[in-house]
Amino acid sequence: MRTQRNCRGRHRAPRRTSGLLVSDHAAAWRSRLSDPPSSVQFVSPSSSAFPSVNVREWSAQPPSLPFAVLDVETTGLSPARDRVIEIAVVRCAPDGSFIDEWSTLVDPGRDPGPTHIHGISAADLNGAPTFEDIAEELRERLAGSMVAAHNLSFDAGFLAAEFQRAGSATPDQPAVCTLQLARYVLKDNEGYSLAACAAALGIDHPNAHRALPDTRVTASVLAAMINILHPPSDQDALPFG
Repeated sequence: MRTQRNCRGRHRAPRRTSGLLVSDHAAAWRSRLSDPPSSVQFVSPSSSAFPSVNVREWSAQPPSLPFAVLDVETTGLSPARDRVIEIAVVRCAPDGSFIDEWSTLVDPGRDPGPTHIHGISAADLNGAPTFEDIAEELRERLAGSMVAAHNLSFDAGFLAAEFQRAGSATPDQPAVCTLQLARYVLKDNEGYSLAACAAALGIDHPNAHRALPDTRVTASVLAAMINILHPPSDQDALPFG
């Protein structure tokens, strides 16, 4: 079984872009948050996995649950026809501070799809576990947490299909889509891709389109937006030092 586990102790490492700390960007965005533009519609992604909260209502109070931030890489865009080939989960405290992380390649039982996008070859998947092999460990890592993902409906749709194929019940804990949240918090930003949100918040985005690096960045973006919504005086601890 070729499962990559990478669990580290809690840390508070500031992320820099052009010499600015995330907290500097947070203050700038916080000043623009009072009234979201009327053109923004707060639509919850529909999926049979991880029912999404309404971000405007959810963001009114500091988070009370820890987060399980996730990302998947896939062989294509259709949950019905394509398969998951990599999964990563970064767990965070309610304030967004890091707890631990885990990732694994997944044998899809077919070719890996667009290697030029995700960088995962058939050779990389040789000896990797199937989704059925890792389904229960994934469920345990998500248990008791609010799931978070950037463009949640994509990840949730694929995971729902994979759990169904594995003959396992689909997790149904609440989730927050960081893309939807960014449309509220980072209003009038030039874009809401993960890279655009990270840049707006002063967060580096290395090695895009691999599950674990993307999940780390999503977790950092989430923590920064929590900091904007609920400044340090509202929280017991800061996600970044």
